[in-house]
Amino acid sequence: MIDVHRLENENEESFIWRLGQAKDSGLLDIDWNGVADLINREFREDESQYRTEAAYRKCYQQAKRFFEAGVFNELSEDKYFNELQIQKQSLEKEKVKTRDERNELKRILREEARKESYKEQILRSISEYQTTPLSYDESKQFTGILKTDNDIICTFFDVHTGLEVDNYFNTFNENVLRSRINRYLDKILEVQLRHSSENINIILSELVSGVIHLALRIENNQNLIEQFLTITDYISQFLSELSYHFENVNVFVCPGNHSRLHEKKENNMRGENMDLLAIPYLQAKLQNFRNVKFHENTIDSSIAIFSVRGQKIFSVHGDKDELNTIVQKLTMYVGMKPDIIYTGHRHTNAMMTSYDTKVIQAGCFSGGADEYCMDKRLRNRPEQIISVITDNGLDCIYDVKL
Repeated sequence: MIDVHRLENENEESFIWRLGQAKDSGLLDIDWNGVADLINREFREDESQYRTEAAYRKCYQQAKRFFEAGVFNELSEDKYFNELQIQKQSLEKEKVKTRDERNELKRILREEARKESYKEQILRSISEYQTTPLSYDESKQFTGILKTDNDIICTFFDVHTGLEVDNYFNTFNENVLRSRINRYLDKILEVQLRHSSENINIILSELVSGVIHLALRIENNQNLIEQFLTITDYISQFLSELSYHFENVNVFVCPGNHSRLHEKKENNMRGENMDLLAIPYLQAKLQNFRNVKFHENTIDSSIAIFSVRGQKIFSVHGDKDELNTIVQKLTMYVGMKPDIIYTGHRHTNAMMTSYDTKVIQAGCFSGGADEYCMDKRLRNRPEQIISVITDNGLDCIYDVKL
């Protein structure tokens, strides 16, 4: 005899299967009408919901057919459990991947929002700065006749405005920077008088100290926007004075690594550099000076390319290039071979020749003896380069100590 009542935790399908098996084995001596009556009483309180014997019999016969075919033997309980575990693990993996992708997307969107906010803040601060265009003083204009065979190229590299240094090797702040710019201007005019140079070309690079590492943040006495406004004010006066002595003053920019907007270079998008803002800002400041001309980089924002007396000139900051390969890499990259390349970044004046291309390296205005450089046992005097260019190429170089 078997228990014809529903067992604890036994569902309807299990009850039908147990009674059907008992009937087939002879342990339950009733027909399917009797079986149906047992099932209805155990699972249905309302008699109107009672089912006929056919509903239960057909259900049992269908399950019995699958059982006898060996379906349930092939998919044993252990195997079924393993399959469920594998599926569960796969679902967990997909959940983790989805969560990681969602978190990464949020991180990217957050970084992009910060970049846009930071750029908007800088642009808004500069646009709101009350700047007045400089007035052109016609009484200072050179009215003589220049008959000359040369032009000048002057570097204005690694200025590091905003940095404040006061140690055994170096003193640097805004007042010292202004004094060094004035001495540089005097030296340029001395060279111009000696050679009767007609035009001057100024290459600007790394105008601000920036925020690219902790030591700079500590030594800076101005924020990034204040650094930019200070140096552009100095440069506008510097260029205005040059305009009275030269036929044309051409200005170029090759952005430096200190001037990028973000501390980590991998977070900095191409073109997000304070140096590149100098051109439109100075252009507005010097709009009354018709012989001061500003040139934007067209092939690559990090490379200034121009021509002086028929000589092809390239200028880069130097943080992306090595001196022993710079000629080959820039030639292959741009698709033309330069006659002269100007670079900086290493804070020392130098020159080398690669095949017949002259590579001229410029020093820095700040002097290089800040905490970061001293920690690496690096220092040098503040210096820049003045080059005299003729139709035959580089005629001479002035190693200008500031």
